[in-house]
Amino acid sequence: MSGARPEFVLLAAELRVLRERAALSITELAGKSAYSRSSWHRYLGGTALPPWLAVRALCQLADEPTPRIRALWELAEAAASGRAAVREAPVTAAPTEPTRAADTAVVPVEQPAAPETRPAPRRHEQRWWGVRALAFTCVLALCVTLGLVAAWQRVGTPEAASPDAATPRASGFHVGCVAGACTGRDPSVTLCGAQPQTLLHRLTPSGAGLEVRYNPLCRAVWARVWNTRLGDTLTLSAPGQPAQSIAVHSTRQLNAFVHTPLLGLHAGPTPLTACLSETPHTPATCYHLTAH
Repeated sequence: MSGARPEFVLLAAELRVLRERAALSITELAGKSAYSRSSWHRYLGGTALPPWLAVRALCQLADEPTPRIRALWELAEAAASGRAAVREAPVTAAPTEPTRAADTAVVPVEQPAAPETRPAPRRHEQRWWGVRALAFTCVLALCVTLGLVAAWQRVGTPEAASPDAATPRASGFHVGCVAGACTGRDPSVTLCGAQPQTLLHRLTPSGAGLEVRYNPLCRAVWARVWNTRLGDTLTLSAPGQPAQSIAVHSTRQLNAFVHTPLLGLHAGPTPLTACLSETPHTPATCYHLTAH
C-alpha cells in the first residue's frame, strides 16, 4: 500500500473492521451492495476513494452509526480533491541589470575591486519549503484524524452494563433516550444501535432475513430486515403502544438493512410481534416473542 494517501489508509482500515463485523466476504459484500468485487478490493485496500453511498451501505450492513465514518470519509475526499494541499508559490527570476559603462571602468591596482556578487536563484529553496509545507499539512491532517477516532472510541465504547441497567452511567456510554422517550426515534441517531442484543433471528418463507434487536441501556427494541423486495413492509408492535413500521420503496434499500424506528419498553416482560408483509396478496409473516 506504499504511496497511498494516509487518509485513504485510515478510512480503509475502518471499512475492513466494518466488513469483518458484518461477517461478509468481499464477494458477499458486492452482492449486497451496488458496487463490484474489484471496486471493494480497491476501497478496502486504500488505493481508491469509495463513493459515500458505498461507505454508507457498508455502515448499514455492519449496523454502524455513520457520523464517525462520515468524518473520516470527508477527510479522505478533501485530500483526493486537493483542497487540503498547499500550492507552491510561483517563482520569478530576478531581473537582469543592464550593463553600465561604469562596470567596465579601469580600477586602480592599489584598490582592487571585489567582484560583483548577485543573489543566487532561490528556486530550489522555494521548492524545498513548498514540499515541507505540504508534508506538514498532511501530518497535521493525519494527527487530527487520529485524535477524532480516539475521541470517538472513548465515547462510543460502552461500559459493561448489567442486564437490569435502566439508565446509562454518568461516566460510561451515553445514549440519546431511554424507554418511552425512544419510541419513534432512529436507533442510529440515538446510539441505541451500538452493540445491541438479538432477541429474534428468522428467515422468512420468501428468503428475507428478519431480526428483532434490543439495547438494555435504551430499554428499547427495533426490527430490521434484509434481502427484501420492493413493496415489503416491516412492522414491530407491542400492546398499548403505537406500532413502528418501515416500507421498502427504493432500490437502494434492497442492498442494505432496513429497520423500523425504536419502540420503548416499560418495566417487566413485554410481548412483541414482528411482521413482514411481502405482497398485498399474501398474508403477513409474523413472529411473536417476549422482551424482558
